[in-house]
Amino acid sequence: MTNYLKLIRWPNLLMIAIFQYALRYLLVAPILDYQEKGLIISHLDFFLLVLSTVCIAAGGYAVNDIEDVAIDSINKPSRVIIGTKIKEDTANNFYTAITFIGVAIGFYLSFVKDIRLIGFIQIFSAGFLYFYATTYKCIPLLGNVIIGLLTGMTALMVIIAEPAAMADPAVLTFTGSYMVFAFSMTILRELIKDLEDQKGDSTCGCKTLPVMIGSVPVKIIAGLLSLLIVTTLIWIQISTKQWQAMLSFAYVTALVTVPLLVLSFLIFKATEMKDYARCALLSKMIMFTGIISIIIFYFSSKQ
Repeated sequence: MTNYLKLIRWPNLLMIAIFQYALRYLLVAPILDYQEKGLIISHLDFFLLVLSTVCIAAGGYAVNDIEDVAIDSINKPSRVIIGTKIKEDTANNFYTAITFIGVAIGFYLSFVKDIRLIGFIQIFSAGFLYFYATTYKCIPLLGNVIIGLLTGMTALMVIIAEPAAMADPAVLTFTGSYMVFAFSMTILRELIKDLEDQKGDSTCGCKTLPVMIGSVPVKIIAGLLSLLIVTTLIWIQISTKQWQAMLSFAYVTALVTVPLLVLSFLIFKATEMKDYARCALLSKMIMFTGIISIIIFYFSSKQ
């Protein structure tokens, strides 16, 4: 069981579930309740939506590891699971089963519960994750953008399920902000991972951006992207006078803005694989703290 949990990156799946639940119940629901509109789909149906999303993502992680055995054997030999702890055929069957469950739940929600588009989004997401693992990740930037878009899509699915939310400017503004943050941070982390995995990618003929143009230009791109994200956050904090809500201001400053500045510095300074691994870990932590800021904003608004 432990090996399967590692295969599907269970902390990442937990983060997806927390994000979708927080977005629905701590952002969308309060805004709609204030306008006396309320949520439409049931708690059970929303649970199924989250479960479907988690299953699709788990399948994506599994197929990526299946396709990455040669590369991971060079970059991270001690962390290779496929062929050492889980047989490749077993892993393929697991990937097929969990992806099928995710897609099937999506179509159940679409055609039985009339939550439109969910089934189609899930099957396209599963398809993109498969082709990312087999083809797109070795095309400069394309794979990074696809993963970024799919990450942002986890937020969009929450409001697609609620027609009132799709028509509400406040919901769209806040949700859109989190989508852009998730997309940008995912692109940044994918670039850092490409830098970290450059040796194996180059050896196995995977033409990621660092392989094609070198690590220094990609470091500059990643560092500038990190600075762009942090500059945007600071601008939002100033323009909205966020310090008037001290709890949320302190949280975002201490756990998102400042770490992003540190990340920018570490990216420019990085030279070895362990440096990029440290940057990748920090970017994941910033992604998590940024996402769960929904919880902080909710309680801050109650003060």
